Amino acid sequence: MVVNLKYYVLSFVAIFLALGVGIFIGVMLDGQEMIVEQQQQLVQQLESKFDEFKQKQDELQVKNDLLTVEREKNLKFIDTVYPEAIQDKLKDLDIVIIETSEDYAYSGLIDAFQKAGVNSVSNILIKNTILLNDDAFAQQIAADLKLKGKTAAEIEKQLLKEFHDALMKGNNFELIRYLKEKKIIDYSGNLTFPPDYVLIAGGSTESGKEILNRIDIPLITYSKNSNIPVMAVEKSNVQISGISDYKKLRISTVDNVDTFAGKISTLMVVSGRSGHFGEKDTAEAYMPEGFITID
Repeated sequence: MVVNLKYYVLSFVAIFLALGVGIFIGVMLDGQEMIVEQQQQLVQQLESKFDEFKQKQDELQVKNDLLTVEREKNLKFIDTVYPEAIQDKLKDLDIVIIETSEDYAYSGLIDAFQKAGVNSVSNILIKNTILLNDDAFAQQIAADLKLKGKTAAEIEKQLLKEFHDALMKGNNFELIRYLKEKKIIDYSGNLTFPPDYVLIAGGSTESGKEILNRIDIPLITYSKNSNIPVMAVEKSNVQISGISDYKKLRISTVDNVDTFAGKISTLMVVSGRSGHFGEKDTAEAYMPEGFITID
């Protein structure tokens, strides 16, 4: 029997193919085992990390609970001590608070001054309508009050000056009443003239940022020129702060007047301290040094 060369070649090829397939299958099985082992190790590592994170979270939660309890104790302590700390510290003073923005209310200051024993405290809100952007309304105001300004801007400046003089000198209460009737201002309490101290309560939102230049700064300038002590305050959460501009006018400021510390700082400034106090970057100290005293 004659063996064909082609038969031998095909046999050798089949043998080598079988060996190759066997080797490939073996490698694949070993690779799968390695992958499974790596996945198991990864899962174990993740479980270990999760346990660590959970332990840290539990520790932080315990610390947070302790801080919450401590904060509540501090607030109760401040709430108890605060009235005693300020009681009758500012006797015989007449204070006027001028709110220059409708965006933020400062009625809490009235209670602080009353607890401090002031003679009187008045709160005046200047509404956005004092910005005479409507020419027809401006001309009506000019005619009613016999103002000499021609443009709305001129009338607005003159009106603000007349309002300030009436408030500080007490010689034109008819103007104050007129502005309230026109819903340009509103006020509470009995207005006492002239005040011993003026507080400009500002801060604004994006839509009211022009108030700073058109209302706040002129009023502060008028008060300084009249030799009436003036300071500026605002809440810690105002959207647009005017403290940096107030500082340029060389008056004292408090930027967190909605807090106990801010109220006490305000009372201390009125009692004679000076500086820029509060929590914002523009503050130079958290609170004045010493305590409230006044002769």
